[in-house]
Amino acid sequence: MLEKRKIRDRIKKLRSDLIKEQVAKESELIYKQIIDSKILERAEVIMSYMSFQNEIDTEKINEYIISCGKKLLLPKMLDREIIKAIEYTGEFKIDNSFGIKEPVGEIYNGDIDLIIVPGVVFDREGNRIGYGRGYYDRFLKLYPRARKISLAYEFQILDRLEVEEHDEKIDVIVTKNNIRRIKKY
Repeated sequence: MLEKRKIRDRIKKLRSDLIKEQVAKESELIYKQIIDSKILERAEVIMSYMSFQNEIDTEKINEYIISCGKKLLLPKMLDREIIKAIEYTGEFKIDNSFGIKEPVGEIYNGDIDLIIVPGVVFDREGNRIGYGRGYYDRFLKLYPRARKISLAYEFQILDRLEVEEHDEKIDVIVTKNNIRRIKKY
């Protein structure tokens, strides 16, 4: 879909133009939104990710998850097609085509209560556009009962996106200003 690519490229450009201080400020506000809410409260096993390219910084959120005694999982790319959840060990290496820091550890095969899902663009109905290869759409299909949340700058949220049948929705979008619940729990 050409339109999807244009939207993705436009929003990625806006995000890449952000200055470091703005990323840090918005990341801190989103972190506060999350810890002040009950989003993580009932989840014992949480999958997050390692942010890059001016995404909302997940490092402090990941540290908070660990400090609460919850099991933190992080994604690892296998065979350049599949994402697997890896149990957090504190060890990382840069080992993939995106240059993202990935965890070193065992593949997790149990249930996941909550997944923090990266994305480039979202809409008010929970649709998302990722990086264009469908990694997370395939991964999310494996965990239909997991609650799915995304962290976003306000400019990443549009009124409506064109979606395809394989696109997986998220349940909650957290921005510096609010928590948008698309699906009630």
